[in-house]
Amino acid sequence: MQAALGKGQGQLGPGGAGGVYSGVSAGMASAAGSTQGGSGAAAGPAASSPGAALAAAGNLGGSGAAPAPSGGNGGATDVGVTANSITVGNVSDLGGPVPGLFQGGPYGVQAYFDYVNSQGGVYGRMLKLATSDDQLQCSQNEADYQNTVGSVFGYVGSWSLDDNCGAQVMSSHPNVPMVQTYLSPDMSGLPNAFGIAPYSQQFYLGPWLYFKQKFPDAISSVGTLVGNQASAVAAWNHLQAAIESIGYKVVYEDPFPPAQSNFSADVIRMKSENIKMVILSSVNAPDAAIFASEAAQQGFHPEVWVCPVCYAGSYVSEAGGASAVEGQYQYENTAAFLGDPSVPEVSTYLKWLHTAYPNFSPDEFSAYSWANAALFVHILEKVGPHLTQKAVVAALGATSTFNDNGMVSTAQIGARKPSVCYNIFQLHGGQFVKVDDPPTGFRCDGSFAG
Repeated sequence: MQAALGKGQGQLGPGGAGGVYSGVSAGMASAAGSTQGGSGAAAGPAASSPGAALAAAGNLGGSGAAPAPSGGNGGATDVGVTANSITVGNVSDLGGPVPGLFQGGPYGVQAYFDYVNSQGGVYGRMLKLATSDDQLQCSQNEADYQNTVGSVFGYVGSWSLDDNCGAQVMSSHPNVPMVQTYLSPDMSGLPNAFGIAPYSQQFYLGPWLYFKQKFPDAISSVGTLVGNQASAVAAWNHLQAAIESIGYKVVYEDPFPPAQSNFSADVIRMKSENIKMVILSSVNAPDAAIFASEAAQQGFHPEVWVCPVCYAGSYVSEAGGASAVEGQYQYENTAAFLGDPSVPEVSTYLKWLHTAYPNFSPDEFSAYSWANAALFVHILEKVGPHLTQKAVVAALGATSTFNDNGMVSTAQIGARKPSVCYNIFQLHGGQFVKVDDPPTGFRCDGSFAG
């Protein structure tokens, strides 16, 4: 999620479609995945489907139910495993200078675990989640992994801008499975690190070729804000290099501290400098909402506004209403998780997320973590009742593709290759509407840079 702090595929976060994920995961987050779909030609500018075959090849998500065998499940087969439970960890940025930054991470995992547990768990074992808050601090991230690695079976759905610090701990534990989103190459490069949005050093240009074709004049005058935190900055730098390689020109950039809550000076300067394109991929959604609200108040209306991190249930209201965000674009490597009736997994996600956390608005962090939890359960079911950490890591490495029944676009899990497919959304009347995409599935076009 580079997009996350700043979103992560340039977002902070998943790598794949060039968001913070691409930047972060590329190096998920604009808080930057992979699903079946992508069948059929994508509509609109620059639409082609070289990745359609891959997008359609993803396998199933976790079924959610595997009964205990008649002879028993083996009991305490490894760390964090008993005859009745499997305990996994989650280390995310929850407190500190940006409270709630990645709260969706553990929420998405817990919602999926609740869903699986409601069906009897996995081979008679209930799934338990032990969440740690690193408070957006490197030392705490390292300490959280150090304090939990000896008691949990693995890690699922973590989101942290300081996961490079925890990587120093996990490098000594290559058999402990991790299925989550990585915002640094340090953590993503470990042999036991897997996920539905693999971190990639390459950057997927699909969405940015789309915007270039649709707004050819605007790409020469780009303005951005960047959360001044190492992972967010790195994600933005990666995104900037990628888009500038195809003709974009960034003329305004402001790295701001995490606690900043007013961006009126940036709005005024961008307006005076006639910025034609705003990209918000390395900021969090609440900060993006503040900036959008202040832009509306100042009458700043750039030709195009791209905010991958803004695909979130609370964004429109936090920005001050539909008029403040009308026409803004977002892109995601997920299905329309705010409510797409064509993807049953989305309905399941929304049902269980709302049941567990009725006051929480769905966001990409919870959606990605839900899908990573589904991947983890899928692997547990494949390994069988006699669970070991080493067997799960091996099974992850042998997994070809996964898409959680269409919740995310199809990534290559074992090969750690991000998806080439994504959705384009645009805000109209306060609603996120898919545009220039196939009616179902994903848009698959473009190429990798870097």
